[in-house]
Order: sequence, then C-alpha cells, then structure tokens
Amino acid sequence: MPRVTADNPRARLAEQSRRATLKAAAKANRRRALPRWTWPAVKAAAVLLPVLGLGAATTWAWDSGRIQAAWESTGEGFLNVTAGAGLAVQEVFVEGRNEADPKELLAALGVERGMPMLAFDPHAAREALEDIPWVSSAVVERRLPDTIYVRIVERTPMALWQVDRTLRLVDGDGTVLTSDNLERWADLPMLVGPEAPDRGKELLALLASEPLVGQRVDAAVLVGGRRWDLRLDNGVDIRLPETDIGSALRQLATVQQTNQVLERDVVAIDLRVPDRLVVQTSATAAEARRKAASDKKRKI
Repeated sequence: MPRVTADNPRARLAEQSRRATLKAAAKANRRRALPRWTWPAVKAAAVLLPVLGLGAATTWAWDSGRIQAAWESTGEGFLNVTAGAGLAVQEVFVEGRNEADPKELLAALGVERGMPMLAFDPHAAREALEDIPWVSSAVVERRLPDTIYVRIVERTPMALWQVDRTLRLVDGDGTVLTSDNLERWADLPMLVGPEAPDRGKELLALLASEPLVGQRVDAAVLVGGRRWDLRLDNGVDIRLPETDIGSALRQLATVQQTNQVLERDVVAIDLRVPDRLVVQTSATAAEARRKAASDKKRKI
C-alpha cells in the first residue's frame, strides 16, 4: 500500500476513499440489524410519550379536584369582570302578576341586585316559578345589560273546595291556590268531597249552560265519588244521576221555567231516574195539601 504523505496525493485520495467505504458498510450493517418497523415505532413513541404523560397528569389533576377548583375560580372571576363592566342585575320586571305573592316570585327567581347577569339561569327560574300554585306558566328572559324580565300567566279560581272542614280555593285543574282570605271569592260555588275538584270542572260547565239552575247553586256535594247532590240558595237539594247530568239539568230547567218548581215549598228534587222528576215536599206543604183536600170534601 502506498504510504500516505503530503507529497503523495494519489495515496491520500485512496485512503480517504477506503475510509468512506468502510463507514458506509458499517452503517448498512446497523440498518440490517434492526427490523423495518423499528424506526416508525421509535418516531411514534417520541410523539405519544408526551401526550400520555399529559393525559396522566390531567387525570390526576381532575381526580384531585384541582381542575374543578381552577375552572370555578376562573368562571367566577370572569362573571365578576362582566358584572364590573355593567352586566349586573339592577331591575326585575314582572308582568301578569295579580294574586301571586311578590316575595315568593322573587325567591323563586333567586336573584339579587348587583349579581352578574350571566350567572342567572332563566330556565331554572322558569321551572321554579311554575312550581308556585298561582302560576300556570312563565317566561323568563335576560335583557342585557341589567334587567330580568318575567311574564307569568296566573291560574283562574274555579270554586271553593271543602274537605275535612277546611276551605281551599281551587282552579279548573283542581290545583289548590290558597286557603287565605277566602272571603274575596265568597261568590264562587262550593265543591264538597275529597275528589270533588277533579270532577268539578265538568259539572260547573254544565251548570253554566243552564243558568236557571246553575245561578242558584250554593254547593255541590260529590256523593260516594260517583254522583252529585246540589244545594240551592233556598235550601232545596237536587239529586243528580251518575251519568247524563246535562239532560237532567235541562229537564229541571224546563220545569222551573214553566212551573216555578224551585219557588214552592220543596225539600228535594230527585233526578236520578231518567225522564222522571220526583219532588219531595216539606211537612208544612203536605199538611196544607191535606187540609185543602179535607175542606174540599166538607164543601161537597
């Protein structure tokens, strides 16, 4: 082999070529020693290991409550910033209220002056309002920057309900509205019996269609949960059938219009037999009739 010297350039080039060849052969041998999938696996591991590490750290932080605390702290801080910027409750405007207690409405809304507008939940507030007996339905809106708007529809009183010697005010669905200050609704009909409110709406509608009778009803008593007895303003009892109440009331109204039967000395009128009206008179009326018959015989 030629000696490598500064004066022998040919030998120097040959040496450099030999070394490059040996280096390339060694590199090729290393590549053949590893499977083809090794390098893609190494690259994937390099990407996944940081991600897995971050996931494990996140799981630990969530289980320990650190993320929730940080989120709540950040959310509360954000709401305070919005309130400081003018998005804070300054006014609550309620439309449609006549009977519902204002304090009860405000408590259901759960708002206070100065609280962040964005912290107020209209949907939860609407559900809370509709749990109040007087409120049939409600609409709740945030009107930025500072107003909560509420529109409610109140229930309509239908009757006074007497059960267990206690009076309550109920609507057409049988919902108990209140038991206070009932003298305000003294002109409403009275329903008596445990199940009376559930069936009272149908009866009162039929009575409204026959005002000659309906306007004189003081109370309606549900007998055995099956049928109604009516107590009129002059103390006369009307015994209604279990079915076809409308026909029975029309029959009574017709007799009243032609014969003024309700103005006579009558104790009760029984309408439970179809197409028949049975009148029960008082003892005074019976005695008067017997006396009249006796006087008639004497004259003969």
